[in-house]
Amino acid sequence: MVGLARVVSLLRVLALLSWRDVRSVGSIAGQNFLLFIWFVALQPQSAEFFVFLLAIVLLFPLASDPMEKIPMERRGTWPIGNKEWGVVRVGSVLLSPISWLAIVVLLRAGWRLAVLVFGTGVVFYLLKALVQWGGERWGETWSYEIPAPPGTMGAIMRLQWREMLRTLDPYLAFVLMAVTAIYRISGQPLDPAAVRIMSLLVVLALSTEAQVLFGIDGKGAERYKLMPIRGWQILLAKDLAFLCLVGLLVWPLDFVSGLFAGVAALTVGHHNSTFKPMPQVRWRFTSGALFFQGVLQTIALFAVGSVVRTEGLPLASLCLVAWGASVVFYGWQWERRT
Repeated sequence: MVGLARVVSLLRVLALLSWRDVRSVGSIAGQNFLLFIWFVALQPQSAEFFVFLLAIVLLFPLASDPMEKIPMERRGTWPIGNKEWGVVRVGSVLLSPISWLAIVVLLRAGWRLAVLVFGTGVVFYLLKALVQWGGERWGETWSYEIPAPPGTMGAIMRLQWREMLRTLDPYLAFVLMAVTAIYRISGQPLDPAAVRIMSLLVVLALSTEAQVLFGIDGKGAERYKLMPIRGWQILLAKDLAFLCLVGLLVWPLDFVSGLFAGVAALTVGHHNSTFKPMPQVRWRFTSGALFFQGVLQTIALFAVGSVVRTEGLPLASLCLVAWGASVVFYGWQWERRT
């Protein structure tokens, strides 16, 4: 009976840890891309493709093993036998977030789709285990290999890239870019306007990052106070890191439209980044304010990205002036607040 009580207690803890993982997925409710899905959901057939891509990106962090939350060195100190650990091991599989999702899908959509969800989760878990094994084998994590541009601002840019790449937003943007690029390479006819729209969707997937430029650092944002650098320079460095990532992802699509859409997203997003720096959870979608900030960002980036090629230099110059003024003003505001 004592052994059973220990097993039940451990399973209860693992269930709580899994539930925390599931709850953390709720950050997607503040993702600007969700606005687009809600809009196209008026025509469900049009929304299916984007929901599928979103689900694929979201499944990766959920494909976790609750047992990983218990350090190996701590397990050896507990008075639990091998048979009891075996029971916990089996139970932990059923308590993983992917298993919960598969059960929900089973009840609502049938066993075939449930098996597909569970199988995809297993594949993702194996991929994550392979990446973790590689990190332990070769020492430093991959994020520390990112080169830094020269100077203090370059160091801030590298920090921003590291934090951005530990959220799911860039990976959703990458999937959107890759799917479009593969379709174009296949030789299938594709309207130039569709390429521009997909470029803007890539920026939209990243645009919530522009609302959390300081929030993404968490408590680490305190280190900026120790740097001999002005607020506008810190904000500019973060903006340049964002625009570099945007430019890289829209390069195979419509570079000009995507880049200026990113400028528009930053110009609008500076307010929340400065006055409402919400802490973010790693390996989840960044969470901003959908209403009113997210709506305004979405309108601005689509408006600018759709017409910047036809309007040319006047609109591009106006966007750059507005962005520059926003950097200076909100950099000054950040200095006052800190």
